[in-house]
Amino acid sequence: MHWSQIHGWFGWRDLQEEAVATFADGSTFVEVGSYLGRSLCSLAEVVRESTRDYTVVGVDYCQGSGREGTADKDSHAAAVADGGGTLAGQLHRNVIACGFADRVHLLVSPSPAAAALFADGSLAWVHLDARHEYDSVLADIDGWLPKVAPGGWLSGDDYDEQWWPGVVAAVGDRLPDAQECSTRQWRWVKPR
Repeated sequence: MHWSQIHGWFGWRDLQEEAVATFADGSTFVEVGSYLGRSLCSLAEVVRESTRDYTVVGVDYCQGSGREGTADKDSHAAAVADGGGTLAGQLHRNVIACGFADRVHLLVSPSPAAAALFADGSLAWVHLDARHEYDSVLADIDGWLPKVAPGGWLSGDDYDEQWWPGVVAAVGDRLPDAQECSTRQWRWVKPR
């Protein structure tokens, strides 16, 4: 299976390629909110093609996000229902089917609890794409920000005022110097 065959939404491969070009061997990249693994497997492919040594971690609660955004839509409901209340099995199967079982570490956990498992300053890049409501994005930023190493990136998806105003407001309130990048992405670089 190729990552492009996995259901989901993804448009920041350029950031993945930039991360591999930017960070040193031995760096750790964390994607928070992996859904069925489309972007996570793309990242694993970028890492594999680089022939450099990076650790790739996917974090997801695997119970879906519920209704969110201005469309008030539950985009994960079908996958959660198909998995009997969790999408963890399908996420894991997709990682295996794409050939990345030896390259991707999956952590099934709420985002702030997962962040607590990493040492402060230990991560080169954390990309947030979990729940998109204001309070959830704030909790994600607060949990993961200390984990990013100096010079590292904290970034996120769905930086779009029309569809995801909670994301834009939370990033603006917590990280006012974050910059829009890629397509509907934001990025903050931790000062050295």
